[in-house]
Amino acid sequence: MADFKIGTTEGGMVNIESLTTPLEIPKSEYLPYARIVNLGNGGKRGVGFPMAIWTFPLLTLEQRDQLKSFCTNASAEVFIRTKLNNDTYANFSATMIWVENEPRWYGVKQNYSITFRNLVAL
Repeated sequence: MADFKIGTTEGGMVNIESLTTPLEIPKSEYLPYARIVNLGNGGKRGVGFPMAIWTFPLLTLEQRDQLKSFCTNASAEVFIRTKLNNDTYANFSATMIWVENEPRWYGVKQNYSITFRNLVAL
């Protein structure tokens, strides 16, 4: 069992596979900074808060609604546990950004990517 969790409080985080309507394990990305800028010396520097992206290849409408319950508007403050680049997990407070365009495919949602910005380690 993977260890992806989400909740509206730190103590209320639940493994996404154990939600009322369980979610499949997402393909995840962890970005240690929001963007990379070029430096005058030819190098690069990462700036901004870390980000995470969870991509669900297929979601049923019920699974989509379960995920939406954590973000009832265009964004919401949540708590997550996500995989880092070294394949360990860490807890964060985050701003959950809802999908702007909800792709459909034969009654299911396809390639559904949820972005978590402004990650702050707990």
